[in-house]
Amino acid sequence: MSVGFLTACVAPGPAPMPLAASGPVGISLEGVGYIVDLQPTTAGAEMTVSAELGAMAMDQGLAAKRAAETFCAGRGASVDPRALGRFVGGSWVFDGGCA
Repeated sequence: MSVGFLTACVAPGPAPMPLAASGPVGISLEGVGYIVDLQPTTAGAEMTVSAELGAMAMDQGLAAKRAAETFCAGRGASVDPRALGRFVGGSWVFDGGCA
């Protein structure tokens, strides 16, 4: 009788993000409130930055990036340098999370 063993090969990828590291979290910068929501995705993570009151504008990408940087700094990390921002429905969305 022959016995066969099966092994699984898994491609390396980003480790799952612990739930405690995800959002949404309130951030205040220069008296303005933001909500940063970090969620895992199949490609890694996605960080959405919204204004606490009302929608953000397309020209507020830098403010959104600074809010994301503050969020990551609170976790002893920095914004993933590959995180590209895009304006979606009144929020700024960054592909990638904290690195």
